[in-house]
Amino acid sequence: MNRPRATVMRDVARLAGVSHQTVSRVLNNHPNVRQETRDRVVQAMEALNYRRNLAARTLVTRRSGALGIVGFESTLFGPASMLYAIEEAARAAGYFVSVATVRSLDRQSVLDAVDRLAQQSVEGIIAISPKPAVTHALVQVAPVLACVGVGGGAGDDSVPTVRVDNRVGAALATRHLLDLGHAT
Repeated sequence: MNRPRATVMRDVARLAGVSHQTVSRVLNNHPNVRQETRDRVVQAMEALNYRRNLAARTLVTRRSGALGIVGFESTLFGPASMLYAIEEAARAAGYFVSVATVRSLDRQSVLDAVDRLAQQSVEGIIAISPKPAVTHALVQVAPVLACVGVGGGAGDDSVPTVRVDNRVGAALATRHLLDLGHAT
């Protein structure tokens, strides 16, 4: 059985009566496209159910628009909420995310996850790092791939990290409740 051919930019251009460069300008929100033309292109994309070919775009721009997330224990509230927040922030910035989970926080498991994500041409790695072993492993990643650790685990200072200080957070929450008049 033959699969139908996916709609490409030239199909949209033909239906809208414009060049494929104009379709590209509309997709990239270029300011030099008249509103009437933009509307015709958008209508053609909707009529043809056109979806960007991210692989083709990556080849042309040499940017994937994707970030990789290395996650651990994503069924727990803290890591799961971090994963959700990272994905939401990435989407707001125009990025997609790919997630690689690990069962163990040993160096090789983390590096294997980073390798799986690098094979997808991600532009950077965010590792949910509840333990120092994660950021210690990130030190081994080639410098062409930007890495950052997020979570409670302190680590190697050569890898940027965003840390959660649970002690200070607990003290602030307790002080707030006591200031409201709640007692033990």
